[in-house]
Amino acid sequence: MNQPDTATVLRTYYSAWTSKDFATATSLLDDSVRVENPLTGYEDAKTFASSLAGLGSLVTAANLLSAISEGDEAMLLYDLEIKRLGPLRVAEHFTVANGKIILIRQVFDTAEVRAAGLSHPV
Repeated sequence: MNQPDTATVLRTYYSAWTSKDFATATSLLDDSVRVENPLTGYEDAKTFASSLAGLGSLVTAANLLSAISEGDEAMLLYDLEIKRLGPLRVAEHFTVANGKIILIRQVFDTAEVRAAGLSHPV
């Protein structure tokens, strides 16, 4: 069976979580996914999925600015509008293997996130 390409996995993941379809989004995470961001780490896919659903429930708008991929790597740049926070620009770098996301590296402004009391944004 053919696995979806990296671009397809990322488009599906982004579209799912920003439309509050957290089950589809988390189905694309490998059980051993590693997530790196400036605020926190996550023990496993389940912990990250919980945080993703928590943030996603606060998102009132998402605007994808750029999506690029090559081979098993991809990057997304997007703006979010988040309750209690306001606008937040996020850059994410992904690695995909066998149709699942195995690594996510996130970059965002931590000062605004901390000031809003959202210590685990995604």
